[in-house]
Amino acid sequence: MTRQLTKAEWAAEREAEREARQKHWLEVERPALKARVLAEVERRGLASFMNRTRWERLREAVETDLPFPPPFDLQTVLGKREAPMDTRAAPFFGDWRELEPFFEIEWLRVIPRYSRHMAMLLADEVVDCTDAFRDLLVRLGVPFREDEARTFWIYGYAPADPATLTSPPEKPT
Repeated sequence: MTRQLTKAEWAAEREAEREARQKHWLEVERPALKARVLAEVERRGLASFMNRTRWERLREAVETDLPFPPPFDLQTVLGKREAPMDTRAAPFFGDWRELEPFFEIEWLRVIPRYSRHMAMLLADEVVDCTDAFRDLLVRLGVPFREDEARTFWIYGYAPADPATLTSPPEKPT
């Protein structure tokens, strides 16, 4: 007959499992992923435009200085190429805490507006923080490109100066 764990013992076991998974990620999986990302960056001849400090400062400023965390499209270096989302206001916020690991981000396309549902018979309200987001990027010294749809492209890696880059294709490659 197995002994029933107390609540404290069960919690300690769960915490030990979480710590073991975290240790495995940091010591085994993360270095392997970083090596694959860097090999792909080198193979494609990409240059790095952001570093961990810049990404962390950007994430912190978005969370503290903007009226809402703007939604974004994210393309990782190793990720499947998909068409970027619609540039109109999205009905959701961006989860800026989910950007880690930063070294994996090829580009981030930020749409600094969202559509707030008002009522069944009223049109949704578009809340826009384009100017505040642009000011934030300039203040932080984050290299970016603003396109004709008033979205912002922030490149982690790119083949050239971000100011001269064109948008990725609208259709998956």
